Amino acid sequence: MKLGEKQPEIWHEISEIKGVYNRLNSQVNRLLLLENIWEKVVGSKSKFWKIDAVQKNTIFVKVKVVTARQELLLNKANIIKELNKYFQKAWIKEISII
Repeated sequence: MKLGEKQPEIWHEISEIKGVYNRLNSQVNRLLLLENIWEKVVGSKSKFWKIDAVQKNTIFVKVKVVTARQELLLNKANIIKELNKYFQKAWIKEISII
């Protein structure tokens, strides 16, 4: 350990790490599910609309073609509604185009 470096946490019981692991596990599962259902929900347009990032309740989508950008803007509310059907609680609130 280097000088000034914070000492790593030491867990003594499984209950101490259970909460941390479950939160991380559920976040990873949501992202994997989102990645898989994105193509199903948007269909053939997935080749023009690529998920670049997810931050809190917002999906950041890269759009390759200007006309595809307009189409995404028009269908954004419907896509959010369709995506949220796959989650226990409505998670996605916004799609931001980059």
